[in-house]
Amino acid sequence: MKSRFISLVLMALCSSVALANCYDKKASPDSNYQRCSQEALKGDSIAQYYMAQMYRKGDGVAKDEKEALRWYRKAAAQKNRLAQYNLGWMYDTGEGVEANPEEAIDWYGEAAKQGDQYAPYNIGFLYYTGTGVTVDFAKAQFWFLVARLNGNPKVDRWLKKNIARMSDEQKNQAIALFEVWKAEHPPVELSESAP
Repeated sequence: MKSRFISLVLMALCSSVALANCYDKKASPDSNYQRCSQEALKGDSIAQYYMAQMYRKGDGVAKDEKEALRWYRKAAAQKNRLAQYNLGWMYDTGEGVEANPEEAIDWYGEAAKQGDQYAPYNIGFLYYTGTGVTVDFAKAQFWFLVARLNGNPKVDRWLKKNIARMSDEQKNQAIALFEVWKAEHPPVELSESAP
């Protein structure tokens, strides 16, 4: 019984590794599209992410931002952090969709929960600059702190710049938000093999 369980686990791991490798940088765009589309239709979130990337860039298929958005959404619904980040980016910049800072913040926030280091930085920057949202230095500082926690090496400059603008009340608010975040979102170990 125990060996059967181990065999099932190994088969599942091997099949998920095979699914994760649908995109090969050395292969032709057509070949990548064929492999990834088959796996994406089976529900593999990494293949869905690659489908989105191919449609977004016109790699092996005609460029189609609406189709890219559809595939990102499928992958993001399965907690694919990179798809969540890219949805945030598209809504942040208005790439292929109408710019919507609130939607961008939601998607960036989902990616940040999974350890993405750039998503919380982008949220912090939106609040710091007031791009599409009300300037809020406490929220900016909180998100910059999350970016640092998630490993962003370039955020210290913005932490220092922002704190100089903050009142003591805003500093306390940012720290309180950050302490709650740390309690609710333990650090995530990101895999190097993720796309």
